[in-house]
Amino acid sequence: MFAAPSSPQSRTSLRAIVLAAALYVLAWSLLPPLLSASVPLDVAESLSWGREWQWGYYKHPPLAPWVLEVFYRAFGHVGPFLLSQLFIVATLWLVWRTGCRLMSRERALLGALLTMGVAYYTRPALEFNHNIAQMPLWAATGYCLLAALQEGKMRHWVLLGVAAGLGLLTKYSVGLLLATLALYLLLTPERRVLRGAGPWVALAVMAALFAPHLHWLWQTNWLPMAYAQDRASGAGTHGRWDALAFVATQAINHLPLALIVLAAWVGTRRQRRAAPLSGRRWQWHCDRPAYLWAVALGPCLLVVLVGLAAGLRVRDMWGVPMWVFSGLLVAAWLPAPWLAALQPRLLRGLAVWLVLISVATGLWLAFGAQWRHRPSRTDWPQAAIAQQVLSAWQAQSRCPLDSVSGDYWAVGLVAAQLPERPSVYIAGDPRFSPWITPGRLRDHGTLWIGLGDDAPVPAGLDALAQQPGTQVRQGQVAIDWPYRGAAEPLAMHWRTYVPAACVRQP
Repeated sequence: MFAAPSSPQSRTSLRAIVLAAALYVLAWSLLPPLLSASVPLDVAESLSWGREWQWGYYKHPPLAPWVLEVFYRAFGHVGPFLLSQLFIVATLWLVWRTGCRLMSRERALLGALLTMGVAYYTRPALEFNHNIAQMPLWAATGYCLLAALQEGKMRHWVLLGVAAGLGLLTKYSVGLLLATLALYLLLTPERRVLRGAGPWVALAVMAALFAPHLHWLWQTNWLPMAYAQDRASGAGTHGRWDALAFVATQAINHLPLALIVLAAWVGTRRQRRAAPLSGRRWQWHCDRPAYLWAVALGPCLLVVLVGLAAGLRVRDMWGVPMWVFSGLLVAAWLPAPWLAALQPRLLRGLAVWLVLISVATGLWLAFGAQWRHRPSRTDWPQAAIAQQVLSAWQAQSRCPLDSVSGDYWAVGLVAAQLPERPSVYIAGDPRFSPWITPGRLRDHGTLWIGLGDDAPVPAGLDALAQQPGTQVRQGQVAIDWPYRGAAEPLAMHWRTYVPAACVRQP
């Protein structure tokens, strides 16, 4: 992954880092599915979308669900966790490549590794979602523009357009990075490149990649925008407090990195005193510090300014992909006379952090429900729920289970678990599930799941029950929780809608 340094000692250290990284990726890919009874919430939701291969979904663009679907088909329950780790590896590689263009290779490697000191790259990465999927594309966009500015080659501008287009197909918040980079080009001497063809080629490539999704948005009356407006809109003061809370959350997620740097700084007092800095001015060891500051902090600053000015409700998790270059900022800041003393302590501190968070995460997955006396999303009995649903359907129908509807979380687990991978009728709303048509329901039927006695049944299913020949049956099952100390079993209601051609005769 990284070019080997010249000295034997450095090569040995690099091999140790690569081995430790491989073990870390394997542990975070293989142990979570063994310690979890169900897939995380965002994974279940994205799998219910990805199997339909649409150009968009009611919340987000399509790329992340597509990739997740491929990995889930290939690797089963390990797939989502492996995918997250591979995306992080790709992110770190791109950060290193970016760093090599800004500073020495040694500093770039250290900066790439220190990125793991940001908490977003550890525990939150267990749940592959659109935020995790943005990370390598965020890093790739920053790298490609830097390469284009340094070398001026057309291939870098084309790659910039590809990275930006794929980023927009992952989540619209990539636009924050693109806006930051556009402002950088306009407000710095780099704006001279706007007189050439490169930036406009990149823009054209990005537009071409985004065009199919844009057409889908137009066809669906901009459906995700209504969702985003509902999530982000807030009134005045409340939205402004959200912007300040956003900054606090991002700072908290940088706390491990800050503690690693602080511990290394304190631990090298003697070496730093023996090698005082020459001159009074602190030097940044970076060829283009303005660019590094822009890509590292610009998107966050833009979010906060818009939130404060417009009262926009800002979500904390929007910050997940923003910090891919935080480690490079630290590496560029370290004084050259002290780098040799600081680097070993920084790497040891990072290793301690990763071991601690790995052990804590494993214990939480294994025993968290028992400690809290209530389940998290990954403690739900996914296999048992799916088996009960399938048994209820097969008792009434001779045909395969084509779709499930009802409680979004429960049906997502069923759709991900069963080999048939039934489609999900989201909220019984055809706008959210265009793959579920009245004709499909009439021909294949469906199964509804409700949690609780007052779970609503979608109006479309009531109409389905009136179809001539449709047989409707209902029941209730109690499913034990897969952890010790659970008070009561999970009560689940079901209702089958079986067309006449599929009714199983006694």
